[in-house]
Amino acid sequence: MLKQAIVLGLLLLLPDDALIDDGSRKLQAGDADGAIAAFDKAKKQSPRDPRPHYLTGVALQKKGDAPGAEKELRAALGLDPKLADVRNELASMLIERHRFGEAIPELKRAVADKPDLGEAWFNLGQAAAMQKDCATAMDAYAHATKLAPSDPDGFINASVAARKCNKLPEATAAARQAVKLSARSPQAHLNLGIALEASGKLDDAAAEYQIATRLKPDYATAWWSLGLVEGKRKKPDQAIAALDKARQLSPTAARIADLGVAWRDKGDLGKAAELFREAVAKDPRYTPARWHLAQVLSAQHKCAEMNKELAGLPSAEGHSEAAQKLRTACR
Repeated sequence: MLKQAIVLGLLLLLPDDALIDDGSRKLQAGDADGAIAAFDKAKKQSPRDPRPHYLTGVALQKKGDAPGAEKELRAALGLDPKLADVRNELASMLIERHRFGEAIPELKRAVADKPDLGEAWFNLGQAAAMQKDCATAMDAYAHATKLAPSDPDGFINASVAARKCNKLPEATAAARQAVKLSARSPQAHLNLGIALEASGKLDDAAAEYQIATRLKPDYATAWWSLGLVEGKRKKPDQAIAALDKARQLSPTAARIADLGVAWRDKGDLGKAAELFREAVAKDPRYTPARWHLAQVLSAQHKCAEMNKELAGLPSAEGHSEAAQKLRTACR
């Protein structure tokens, strides 16, 4: 009995795994409140144990309490600063809340403490790209893709970052690797098409967009991209067909307006005006549609209607030099 009492006493000095296990089971079962209650008890019994703070943070995330979750994750790191996975979790939360500048130093510390933490390198690349820190973003994605060379998503994101940094050869190379790894991925082909288009290789870009639409016929973004590049290739009928498909699948103001531009470029001002009006009705704040409509109305000599549309633009645009020229030219 004495031995059992000594063992029990020693166990009370150690982190209470029973409470951790109980809270974890409740968390997995969807009982976030029950899990938090168990973790609160564990905190009191083992105040130097970072685990209940981290797990409470996870539970609070599930409840949608981001500030509370952040506080608990920081508390866990205060107890053990070398918990790289927890630091990455904190940074992921900061990225979700668009606090990219705060996420970057957390992620740099995470990868310094655990260089093989691929997810942290990936997140660092994402946060740095959003901050336009090209050197950090490119280096982070280089590490991420090296650690996960069979993951096409890493190469897609590396390509996006390189493109934002105007590193077009690198962007295209990463995009091609993503396609090589996942030839049936419409997203990979779309991304390669975007990189090729940015490099001025319009024919090759169109071919990639076409593959993306064949792989995923309801992929509105691929149809939209195909329509825009067909317009650049001076193929109005193909542009109209692709943009109309994008509009049917996802009738956003931008897609409707781009279809209007294609009809305008083909010479059908009436159809173009109809589409621009549709785009304005869809989203009155989408000013490119209103501007295009004003231009078409000017070409149709409908000056009163044109002036009404120009008056609907934000003040800076409505009184710009281009707008004044449009007013002057309309007769």
